[in-house]
Amino acid sequence: MEKIKIIKNIPIRIAEEEVYRYLGDKKDSSYIGQIEIQNIIREEIKIVNLLLENRGIYRFIPINSISEEGVIITAQGYQFLVNKSVVGFFQNAQYLLFAIATIGPKIEQIVQERFKQKQYLKAIVMDAVGTVAVKTVGQWLNHFLERNTNQQGFKLSRYFEPGSGDWDVEEQKKVFAILRPEQIGVNLNSYYMMQPVKSLSWIRAMGQNLLHSYRNEFSCNYCSLSKCPFRKFNSE
Repeated sequence: MEKIKIIKNIPIRIAEEEVYRYLGDKKDSSYIGQIEIQNIIREEIKIVNLLLENRGIYRFIPINSISEEGVIITAQGYQFLVNKSVVGFFQNAQYLLFAIATIGPKIEQIVQERFKQKQYLKAIVMDAVGTVAVKTVGQWLNHFLERNTNQQGFKLSRYFEPGSGDWDVEEQKKVFAILRPEQIGVNLNSYYMMQPVKSLSWIRAMGQNLLHSYRNEFSCNYCSLSKCPFRKFNSE
């Protein structure tokens, strides 16, 4: 369970509705301009599908201790610090799951080239399609891991990303030391940002008696970014 594992050619479907959401719009073909946008979105999805290099990498690390202050120490001696407000999600955790997903660099390269050529609309739409694609790859990998861990009698928590309000972005370098994602073409720059940009990294707690599993805790209601334009649910 502690070995690094890689999955290549992750199969996904890019949903038009999600692309509209990331563009801050809704799918509604009731006027001519919207029909034009719809055609552009569909064309960009076709192009992006040909450019995808969907890959994922993950690893489970045993936990030695978790303090009330949010300090997590693994069996390998790695130390992580999460926000004290989310320590409860790690109660009874036996392992930390580390994962990174990417769609490769080709989409962002074409987006940059289109901006240089002043093809702004197509660049923005392709960028949104790429964002939906990498989110979908991340969802696929999470669901894959959930199925496998459930079969072994384990539960997984919601996920936490470096740079979120729960976890400092500098912790990213520790994730890279544990996963070595250069194997799937993902690197870290001096600002702790991943390259390619269309990549995601996260950790999740795992345990047989985990108190807060993703099944009842995983939703936008548990995110502190209440003004996020991509929010799917309203906070209660």
